[in-house]
Amino acid sequence: MASDSSSPPSSPDVKKDKTSSKKRKTDLTEIEVDVNLPEPPSKKAKRLLRKGKSLPAKPKSDDEGSNSDSDTPKTDKTKKEKKERSPYGIWIGNLRFTVTKPELKQWFVDNSGGTITLDDITRVHLPTAKPTSAPGAGPKNPTENRGFAYVDFATFEANVAAIALSETEWYRRKVLIKDAKSFEGRPEKKEEPTPVDLTNGAKSSTAATTATPASASTKVFVGNLSFQVTEDDLREHFHKCGPIRWVKVATFEDTGKCKGYGWVNFETADAAQWAVKGFVKVKETIDTVEDFMDVDEKEEDKADDGTEKQAEEKDGNDDEEKEAKPKKKAVPKEEPRVKTRKWWVNQLLGRTLKIELAEDDQTRYQKRFRGKGAAQRREQNGAGGEGVAEIKEKKVWVPMKERRMEAKGTKFHQDINVARLTGAVVAPAGKKTTFE
Repeated sequence: MASDSSSPPSSPDVKKDKTSSKKRKTDLTEIEVDVNLPEPPSKKAKRLLRKGKSLPAKPKSDDEGSNSDSDTPKTDKTKKEKKERSPYGIWIGNLRFTVTKPELKQWFVDNSGGTITLDDITRVHLPTAKPTSAPGAGPKNPTENRGFAYVDFATFEANVAAIALSETEWYRRKVLIKDAKSFEGRPEKKEEPTPVDLTNGAKSSTAATTATPASASTKVFVGNLSFQVTEDDLREHFHKCGPIRWVKVATFEDTGKCKGYGWVNFETADAAQWAVKGFVKVKETIDTVEDFMDVDEKEEDKADDGTEKQAEEKDGNDDEEKEAKPKKKAVPKEEPRVKTRKWWVNQLLGRTLKIELAEDDQTRYQKRFRGKGAAQRREQNGAGGEGVAEIKEKKVWVPMKERRMEAKGTKFHQDINVARLTGAVVAPAGKKTTFE
């Protein structure tokens, strides 16, 4: 008891020191920050840059928004309120390529008899062509128009007066003028075949075939080929257009090299149409950075995304002190992006190919043996009205030696006695006589 009484009572100041010592002591040091320097990128921004993606737009703060509103006037209404075009307009064609906008306006005023004034012309659109001067060939030529223009008028009377000037001669050219909304005489746009789908890994498979007529040709003639081209080269060159039935290359008998032309027969008419166009539209998947990443790198990126989301939630809730473990959420797999591009097939081994639609075998047979000129050709060949099988049966085999002698103009005698007396050549009988 004496020891307890002898011990001095603990002062409240000492208790405060003990409790304060348990808290984490942080020495705050002053940091100098240069406000003019750009903001350093965050982890998320660094990851996006590493993947080659663009950074999202940074939202402006309230202070910046208030300053910008006070400094600059509101121009949203002026941007939205665009100047509406006049409903009265004309298209003028067959112009001289050096005509300018002021000359075109003045021509309408001078030739309309006072019906059209400069105030009536509200808009002139004169498309120009790009300069075609080669590099190093001297000064560039002035830009020329493309031979047509669009002119808008303020009144209906001026529009009618301008259309009445059609077929008027100007610079030795009869100009053509019609209403800008009239599309008469324009050729109909042909429907393109469906693009070839290569997203499933197939070499050549069309996603959906359009309805093509039964008479559409699937055979293509290919000309201007190199002498080194083979059937495998031609098949590999056109496999992007679609599935191929067979490929035929005309070759020389002695060397076996290509004669410079061949044929390709496709399974669909759309593939033949793409080949004749010289290019084919192909659908392909776009490769991203994730396709070239390892599995470990992908897991690390997913873990970083989870920790960043937790950090944002933690900053929003400062009162909560418990640290939650990072939860790996199942990220939904993004669908692969697909793009359509042109695959050119009009050149092979540095030569521009001549690609045309050829006649199918059945159409060719009908023209050759059952067409209008088939009977005449049979009569010229001495076959009369007989069929193809009878013509083949009547063909007589002639030895090569006799054909060569006939080509030289040599006369043969069938009688051996006459040949001995006259010294003429005996016609060969195709028999070989040997003497022992």
